[in-house]
Amino acid sequence: MKTILLHIESDEGQEARLQVAFDLARAFDAHLHCLQVTPYAAYALGDGGMSGFPVTTIVEAIEAQRNVDRETIEARLRTEGVRWDWASRDGDAVVRLAEASRLADVVVMSAGPFEKAGKLEVAMTGDVAIQAAAPVLAVAPSVRSIALSGPALVAWDGSREAATAMRFSLPMLRHASAVHILTVEEKPSDFRAADAARYLSRHGIEAEVIERSDGGRSVEEVIREEVMRLGAAYMVQGAYGHSRLRQTLFGGVTRGLLSDAPGPLLLAH
Repeated sequence: MKTILLHIESDEGQEARLQVAFDLARAFDAHLHCLQVTPYAAYALGDGGMSGFPVTTIVEAIEAQRNVDRETIEARLRTEGVRWDWASRDGDAVVRLAEASRLADVVVMSAGPFEKAGKLEVAMTGDVAIQAAAPVLAVAPSVRSIALSGPALVAWDGSREAATAMRFSLPMLRHASAVHILTVEEKPSDFRAADAARYLSRHGIEAEVIERSDGGRSVEEVIREEVMRLGAAYMVQGAYGHSRLRQTLFGGVTRGLLSDAPGPLLLAH
């Protein structure tokens, strides 16, 4: 894990994204690629109080604010002792982040719960997780670090998405004090949790398989219970669903965990 793509936006999740990106950069001696995206709609609409101003004035105001935001974050980056570069782009944030993920090892974005614009943020993170060439590490606004040396939980159901997420997580799992593979009401499959554990063992990672029945509860509830019981520092899960014209259609578990994340969540499709 040598290139970390960091989503830059002046929102309530920015501090959490920065802190986790710094932790990853230090742990893996990695480079931060900071991507700031201004949507085209911002130029068309401007700030709510600027609707009566000429277009050139609106554009200048948006550019000025973008520069202020950049200067603020860059001043912070210079004090953190990590390598970084900056890119500013116009357009759809999901498209630009997915494009940039082609040459990234992980994308740091936001998960819920959010105080504001929750559905929009979750949809954006979910869209990127489904479209990106790299996994998304989603963190809630309250997060201030990721304990890579803590225990990790891998949610497993034998699907391609779960396997993809687990493979992407190998660099992080090697740092974990313990790795747990959780399966809930495992269905008949050629790729069982024990097979996933054997795969990890070939990479020098010993994992404990945990099999749980749902007991009449949802899979999401069981996962949350295990995250708490194990004190998992983060969890790894496949991103289930698909994106249709920027309207992400999730499976229930992915949507629930991303909307109210129990901890940092590594997602891959």
